[in-house]
Amino acid sequence: MQVLVDTDYLIEVEKGRAELPRAQVVISWITLYEFIRGRSDYSEAKSKLEKSLLVVYPTNDVLLKAVEMYRDLKRRGELIDERDLLIAATAIALGIPLKTRNVAHYQRLTRYGLKLA
Repeated sequence: MQVLVDTDYLIEVEKGRAELPRAQVVISWITLYEFIRGRSDYSEAKSKLEKSLLVVYPTNDVLLKAVEMYRDLKRRGELIDERDLLIAATAIALGIPLKTRNVAHYQRLTRYGLKLA
């Protein structure tokens, strides 16, 4: 079983306040970017994550799902941050649940097929 881990959850794991799920942990390239962008050791942190977790990059399915959700959310007046939209689209396209500490934020994306872990 695989699970996509969101940036906020990964930070909680690093701080010792959460544990990685007992599954193959997958992160989006956006999570990788968000996790390392403020670190002084960003290159080392990037290498460590790439060695220990599966990093996925956008496919056509991810991009099309993100556009579909964006267009519908914009029409509804309910836009969310683009990074979060792409992370959710990644989980949906891969058919795996998303592990996040921000369940309320992602909850409205379940209507598009997002499963929360």
